[in-house]
Amino acid sequence: MGIDSKLKEALEKRAYGFEVEEKEFIKNKNNESTGRIKVIRKYIPPDVTALKTILQLKHAGKW
Repeated sequence: MGIDSKLKEALEKRAYGFEVEEKEFIKNKNNESTGRIKVIRKYIPPDVTALKTILQLKHAGKW
């Protein structure tokens, strides 16, 4: 029996790395929100443990 497709997608995403967008409100010197939003793009590097899990599942014929 194979693994759930959502779990498979999440595991592949984590194994190969991905980009994520984070949004934060820009504040003035009084620490009050200015109503503007700053978008930050971050790269999440590949996870060796997730990649190892994929390889083990493939070897066991469950992928």
